[in-house]
Amino acid sequence: MLTVGMATRNRPHHLAAWLTHIATISGGDSVPIIVVDQSDEPSSLRMAANVSYVHRPGKGLAIARNLIIATAQTAAVAFCDDDCRPAHDWLVVGTNLIAEHPDVVVWFGTTFPSGGDARIHYAYTHAGSTTWASRPDGYVCQALRASTQSFITQEPCAILELLGQGNNMLVRIIPGHSFEPLLGAGAIGASGEDVEYTLRMLCKGFSCAYDPRLVMIHDAWMAPRASARAGHAATIGMLAVHVWYAWYGNRVARNEVAFRLRLRAALIPAGFYASPQLKHEFGWYIRELGALVWGCMLGCWSAIRRGTPWQQ
Repeated sequence: MLTVGMATRNRPHHLAAWLTHIATISGGDSVPIIVVDQSDEPSSLRMAANVSYVHRPGKGLAIARNLIIATAQTAAVAFCDDDCRPAHDWLVVGTNLIAEHPDVVVWFGTTFPSGGDARIHYAYTHAGSTTWASRPDGYVCQALRASTQSFITQEPCAILELLGQGNNMLVRIIPGHSFEPLLGAGAIGASGEDVEYTLRMLCKGFSCAYDPRLVMIHDAWMAPRASARAGHAATIGMLAVHVWYAWYGNRVARNEVAFRLRLRAALIPAGFYASPQLKHEFGWYIRELGALVWGCMLGCWSAIRRGTPWQQ
């Protein structure tokens, strides 16, 4: 009923650690696993019998995930990243959620930072809050979710604040639906493929949900400059998605664009809180301004060339 899907690129140590870990969780040695490796060279690692390894050089997380969806022979795919470590019962919980809620097409779960010295923080937006973590050495970990309250909706909503992140995401396979290849890590949109896919499903009238029992550990600690780059990528992707949807009258998207384009949001965007050491560097603001412009341009281009997203 459930396939695990993971995409990786030029991070052989992450791939090896992920394969070792996934084999130790409940069901990890028997559930179908599809690994799409976009690295320049194929991996020489020995794969378990339940792992289908596909070497497809290139870039684009959405492209890799679409290949996983097209290859999977089960009703749903559980996605995580190569720097994520699912909890021992992750597959059990995910399988039960898919079976018990046939009306829900996307599930998100809790994502905590790795390590015992992490401090959880919340960045408040117009629609709620997103979660990040810091360590005493100045490193930060983004793309987290720590809410203890389950949430299910059939109405369009702010995905990151109310549902979750694509590093802990179960997708029920619906023929004809896939991730937008212009978005996501490695693509020109840089991020946001998970947000766009989920918002599209909600606009079509499907249900999407969050359950805190679906637990993931994120081992992605970044130095301030790397964190700033991730913040710029988030700005591009989130604006691209929401400008596109706002063009066609989506209220949630219009609220998101208005928030991000206000002066305060422009100077303190999604990634800024996690890299306060750079707030006095002029170059940081220039790069963020570039991300704002590029995200808006990409959103407008998508609206003109690709049309109403929820009618596709």
